[in-house]
Amino acid sequence: MKQYLSVLMWIMALAAVLQPMRVAAYDFEQDGIFYSIKDSCRVAVVAGDGFEGTYRGAVVIPDSVAHDGVCYRVTSIEDAFFKCTQLSSVTIPPTITDLYWDAFLDAMLDRIIVRDLEAWYGINFVEDGCFARMDFEHEVDVYGCGMEADQDVENLVIPSSVTSIHDFTFYKISSIKRVVIPDQVTSVGEGAFFGCRHLESLTIGPNVSAIGSYAFDLDDFLAYWNFYDDGPVINEVTCMAVVPPVLPCKECFNQATYKRGTLYVPAQALKAYCLDENWGRFENILPIPGPEPGDVDGNGVVNISDVTTLVNRLLNGQ
Repeated sequence: MKQYLSVLMWIMALAAVLQPMRVAAYDFEQDGIFYSIKDSCRVAVVAGDGFEGTYRGAVVIPDSVAHDGVCYRVTSIEDAFFKCTQLSSVTIPPTITDLYWDAFLDAMLDRIIVRDLEAWYGINFVEDGCFARMDFEHEVDVYGCGMEADQDVENLVIPSSVTSIHDFTFYKISSIKRVVIPDQVTSVGEGAFFGCRHLESLTIGPNVSAIGSYAFDLDDFLAYWNFYDDGPVINEVTCMAVVPPVLPCKECFNQATYKRGTLYVPAQALKAYCLDENWGRFENILPIPGPEPGDVDGNGVVNISDVTTLVNRLLNGQ
């Protein structure tokens, strides 16, 4: 019996030693925000001692933070807001370059505030899990500098410096209603506008050659794709590209958009879009409306200025 007890105590002691120690995952804390040092000049925002539910209320992440005489740039958000269910808002600085998969996993918040909309396009969203399983009862809005205070991005203006839209850039940003992807953009990443349930109008520029999976799928859940015919719809999709951009799968748009939305394409490319395996899923495909007959100056109306423009062109040999 004594030998049995000794063995049992030895096993219990060994189990205690082998049990993972609960250690802090951060290097220092300042103004209620926890940081992990990545190198000599960069830090990441992380969770505190509790590892989940660390933050509450309004959290404003700074561009930089000083610790032990060293100034660090805040460049990434790791597991910081995992299961934070009492957040009101998180303000993200333009210095952030990486959002990790569990950055907002299982979080609940009303608003994400972006101080620099242009910098937002450069963020590396490691996976769609950055915003996975967030409380669907709460809306996630993005605010950018240069806009009026508390004005959301209903009409999304993509900066001229942006040439590609990364994966998950506007994942579930439900305030967006109208998007114009300008001429300089050549690609749209996977899930770029996934879950943007109020997106009504989309214009895709002439130089976009590739669009990622689920890029414009408005449904909240991928499992709904084949059954959700009465879901949110992009009413008008205008694609200016003469050569149809590559769609890797049928789920680039949601089923309701294919069924009830209208796709406008260049007249000379109408047949190519209709015959394309995935673009052809649109039940309504029409040529982009041209100018009214006689609208020489292209201002949308036919009046005396069209006559003046026509005369000037003839006199100039045009």
